[in-house]
Amino acid sequence: MEQWSEQGLEYVIGVSTKYSESKKILDLSREFDRIIPGIGVHPWNAKKTLTNETKENFLKLFSEHKKVIIGEIGLDHHFIKKEERYPYQEQYFRFFLQIAEKNSLPVNIHLKGAEVEIASILSSYKIPSNNVLIHWYSGPSHILNQFIERDYFFTVNPSILTGSPHIDVLKKVSINRILTESDGNVKYTINNERVIGSPGIIPKVMQKIIEITHHDMEEISNILQDNLRNYTNIGE
Repeated sequence: MEQWSEQGLEYVIGVSTKYSESKKILDLSREFDRIIPGIGVHPWNAKKTLTNETKENFLKLFSEHKKVIIGEIGLDHHFIKKEERYPYQEQYFRFFLQIAEKNSLPVNIHLKGAEVEIASILSSYKIPSNNVLIHWYSGPSHILNQFIERDYFFTVNPSILTGSPHIDVLKKVSINRILTESDGNVKYTINNERVIGSPGIIPKVMQKIIEITHHDMEEISNILQDNLRNYTNIGE
């Protein structure tokens, strides 16, 4: 955190993929006030029916901590091939969307291979557009356009430094709807070097954003800070 602060990062959102991680990131956020904690279950970990006990455990976390985001949540029909797990993914996803809707909390959404399904499900919940963040979008262009029309936020990550198709998101989405992410522990190949994703790479991502959008560093920094506040409701 000291290193990232010296690099100019104002806040770091720490997302979770299961209950135990949700508790850990909440503990870290009490130690470092620059960490914004995320509570949730990643679709990769939605392997069985959502029990009442699990619901109660998560609801207790939300009742005790107000300044949080929900994530990483969503559906995955690409990396997860076992279709019998898809109903469990949807159970968890809808559970967290209900919490977001009731408590006006922002969501961070994983949707690989399930872009059409996510678009449909999201339309049935009253979650403000600025509270919806689409993580690492790489799906069909017509769904991307639909999400742009809905005015959702999108992340861009170090894959834009590698020639990834993900760069299309940065080119199509308004800069006022962009946030940066590292998506650790993903490994990226940057300049022929394997690098583990961490917030420390974000300054390089910002340089690429500057190159593509033709803003200067001060402008991009201010825009990203405003976007973060808009998405997380920081300062309210």
